[in-house]
Amino acid sequence: MITALSTINWLAVGLATIASFVLGALWFTPLFGRQWDRSLGIERRKGDRYPLLYYVVPLVSSLLMAIATAVLVDAIGIDGLADAALLGLVVGVGYSAAVTVTNAVTPVTPHPLMFALITGSYHVVGAVASAIIIVAMR
Repeated sequence: MITALSTINWLAVGLATIASFVLGALWFTPLFGRQWDRSLGIERRKGDRYPLLYYVVPLVSSLLMAIATAVLVDAIGIDGLADAALLGLVVGVGYSAAVTVTNAVTPVTPHPLMFALITGSYHVVGAVASAIIIVAMR
């Protein structure tokens, strides 16, 4: 594991982190923001301010996902973009989306399936994009 961390292309990890973070900003605001808010039973008003944690946690999560993806790419020996996309799909669907669906079906989520679809699909697209960026820069 330590060896895998020393062979990571940290520039690729940084770009994958930024790509995932920006994708989330787009996904949960202009693209699917209203539907996501509705799934949670909230309404954003113009001028609402969110705490710094609202932005820092997704950024750190994007970084951790990019590092884990880079380690997996190295461990499996992926070097083609098609294999990178497949890895992203497997990780995105098998871990991220599956956990999202499980977390969504709590008694307090007004529209759990909508929440799971929007949030889970973001994680899948982000995982695929991250894997492709990391492999492309290998």
